[in-house]
Amino acid sequence: MRNILLIFRRDYLGYVKAWGFWLSLAAVPMFMIIGAALAAFAAQSSPVRYFAVIEPGSVYAEAIEAEFREREIAEIERTSEIAEQLDLPVLSEADLASVGEDGTSPTDRKFVQVPPPADSIDGLRPYLLGQKLVSGPLGEKPLFAAFILTEDGGELEYWSDDVNVDQLRYLARNAMLDLARKDALSEAGLGENFLERVDEAAFDVPARRIRTVEEQDTTGSEVTMADRAPMFVAGGLAYFLWLMVFSIIQYLLMGTIEERSNKIFDTLLTSVKLPELLAGKLLAVFAVTTTMMLSWGLFAFSGATIVSTQIPGVGNAIAPFIAALANPVIIVPGLISFVLGYIMYGMIFMALGSLCDTIQEAQTLLSPMMILLMLPMFAIFIAFQDPGSPLIDIASWIPFFTPFLLILRMPHDPPLWEVLAQMGLMAGFALLILWLSTKVYRAGAVHGAGIGDMGGMLKRMIGLKGKAA
Repeated sequence: MRNILLIFRRDYLGYVKAWGFWLSLAAVPMFMIIGAALAAFAAQSSPVRYFAVIEPGSVYAEAIEAEFREREIAEIERTSEIAEQLDLPVLSEADLASVGEDGTSPTDRKFVQVPPPADSIDGLRPYLLGQKLVSGPLGEKPLFAAFILTEDGGELEYWSDDVNVDQLRYLARNAMLDLARKDALSEAGLGENFLERVDEAAFDVPARRIRTVEEQDTTGSEVTMADRAPMFVAGGLAYFLWLMVFSIIQYLLMGTIEERSNKIFDTLLTSVKLPELLAGKLLAVFAVTTTMMLSWGLFAFSGATIVSTQIPGVGNAIAPFIAALANPVIIVPGLISFVLGYIMYGMIFMALGSLCDTIQEAQTLLSPMMILLMLPMFAIFIAFQDPGSPLIDIASWIPFFTPFLLILRMPHDPPLWEVLAQMGLMAGFALLILWLSTKVYRAGAVHGAGIGDMGGMLKRMIGLKGKAA
């Protein structure tokens, strides 16, 4: 045990003293802050664009304005519904009522209607090309787009110099569809609000969760965030394991190549046994990645704490996720899958790294390693969307996928025998990988075998097993 700790201490300190470790540690929080700042800046700095509608009256201009108001009200209602579910402050009815009274809105509108500076496309051309400016609520700006009703009244043409930003054209098209429906309803004597009354008369379909009588008496049947939180937590744990495995490739490959090329293995193996060396190295890399993840988690927790003190109700929104994370039904199988999956993949990468003399040789192994790691990621995505899929049931028995998929299946209460059987499968496969990796590592690190010798090693292993049989 002392030798394992010595190897662990040597490798761990070697990693954390490097500048690359601290740069990686700071990169994620820094990119998160920069990304959030850029997203906020992009949302706020998106330019306000002027448009005009040229028609004999104001029917189509009012229809487009009504479409803007409907979308803004719908967006506020969706935001309020989410805020209500998370016990966050909800927009007042005054905010909803203020939408469209005078063209103003609590949301930032990026397209503003202005009076047309001309009544023909030739007259509008210099404004649309930016050669002249048009006056509007935010001062003088180029005219971004113009809607012109054709002479026969059959089309509302959209004119603009920018062919890539087409949100306004799609909004106008929806407005024309709504206007056509209202006209058809009026001609049929049904009234413009007939479809709205039909929608309001439709039955709601609330989500209910079946529970035992005792549970339903205490918690009710309504589906809340507490019912959905376990799946989000399980998905987070599965992705966290994938991220940990993805992070160890560089450390295990590069560290093993360096020690192989510098003949450090020979020196170390004069003092420690090979299993002790492997255990110490695997623990060191695990500790390095854990340090990084815990640091990022502490950053996220600090940010959530600050937000919860500024916005009332955030603490209540986080509580279901903390309760799900503390649930033994999820966390115990999750930890077992986490440890066994890490050992399995870590030993594979370490064994392959011991066969490489140069970085160029290691790069030839990165492509199959990436494919091996992307397959569980696809399985995680499918399992998150539909945990009961037969494909997931089958894939969860494949040892390379089991550590990730077993975590995701736990919120849906799989049969206990399946959980125990898959844990046993993971443990047995991890032991097999450990035995094979030790053989490969010994051949590569001690006897100098390379990638080209893997076929011969496998034949000898099969031959030895055949003789033993």
